[in-house]
Amino acid sequence: MRRHPTPYVARFVVRSLIPCATAGVVPFGAARSTLALALAFAAAIAVLSTARSAAAFGGTADRLGQQGNFVISNRANLGFDQGLSYKGTSISLAPELDYFVIPNLSIGGAVLFNWDSNNGTSGGIVPQVAYHLPLSASWSFWPRLAVTIASGNPGDPARFSVEVSAPFLIHPAEHFFFGFGPAFATDLAGANKITHLYGSFLVGGYFNS
Repeated sequence: MRRHPTPYVARFVVRSLIPCATAGVVPFGAARSTLALALAFAAAIAVLSTARSAAAFGGTADRLGQQGNFVISNRANLGFDQGLSYKGTSISLAPELDYFVIPNLSIGGAVLFNWDSNNGTSGGIVPQVAYHLPLSASWSFWPRLAVTIASGNPGDPARFSVEVSAPFLIHPAEHFFFGFGPAFATDLAGANKITHLYGSFLVGGYFNS
C-alpha cells in the first residue's frame, strides 16, 4: 500500500523547528508561523491525494454497454406477492447471461429458481431486454423488461408474467459491478393474477467477445 507523504512532512517540520525555537536560533513566533504554513501545505497534499484516490475509484461505468460485451450476473429478489385470494412473500435467484447487440442495448435470458410462502419452489426461464444508461464515471442505470415463464409441480400449468426492474449499478473496477433497485411483476393470465413487488440485488461481470 502506498503511504501518503503528509505525516513525514509534518514530523520533519516539527522536529526541525521546535529545537531551533527553543535554542533561540529562530524566534518562536516565526517558527510557529512557519509550522502553520508547513501543516497547511501538508493538509493540501493530503486533500489532493484523497481526491486523486477517489477519482481512481471506478471510472468504468460506460464500458459495460459496449457493443459485443457478454455479461454474466446473478440477480436475487426478495419481495411481496399480492393476488385476489393470495398473499405471501417470495425469494428468487436468477443466474443471467446478456449480450450487447448494439451500444447499451442488451438481450439475454436467465434461469429462475423461486420460493414463495404459499406454493413452495418453482423454476422457469426469463427472456429479457435491457438498456444501459451511464450516469457518471462510476454509476449507471440498467432498466430491464422481462417475461417469466415458470412452473412448480409437474403437471401444473405454466405461469406467464411480465417484469420491469430498475437497478442502479456501481462500478468499483473494470469488468465488475453490483447494484440494487426496485422490480415489479404481474401475471399475464389466470383467474387469480398475482402482483409481485421486489427489491432486486444484482452482481456480475462482463467481457468482450
